[in-house]
Amino acid sequence: MRCSLDFFGANHLLFASDSPFDPEKGPGYIRATIANLESLELSEADRQAIYAGNARRVLGVRMSGQ
Repeated sequence: MRCSLDFFGANHLLFASDSPFDPEKGPGYIRATIANLESLELSEADRQAIYAGNARRVLGVRMSGQ
């Protein structure tokens, strides 16, 4: 993940997992991805962009009130 952040930048990454292709049918990979992301020294803005903001921007989804 660090290599991807360094190369592409936080504004070009989307939160994702290989769900449901883990032994738990999804939750394990999701937890691991969250743990990996949380272990990085990121600003709150970059973290929120990766978790949801970038996907909203790419897909044109607006939050209510925006």
